[in-house]
Amino acid sequence: LRAEARKAESRVEKLLEMQARLDEMLADPDIYAPGRLAEAEKWQRKRAEVAEALERAEALWLEAMDALEQAGATTS
Repeated sequence: LRAEARKAESRVEKLLEMQARLDEMLADPDIYAPGRLAEAEKWQRKRAEVAEALERAEALWLEAMDALEQAGATTS
């Protein structure tokens, strides 16, 4: 269970890093320049995908932590 919780936490961290990089890219006004709108749309879609994946990963992490906590409570 501990390994599962660590794996879930690592996934959340990676997705948070990816989300921060995408936010940084999307904050650059140059990406919205004429001729680059398709690129901006692509990164906005990717940002939405990452946000959804992050939501799922956080839920799995919480489940893993709860299971770990429950296992600890039953062995105490």
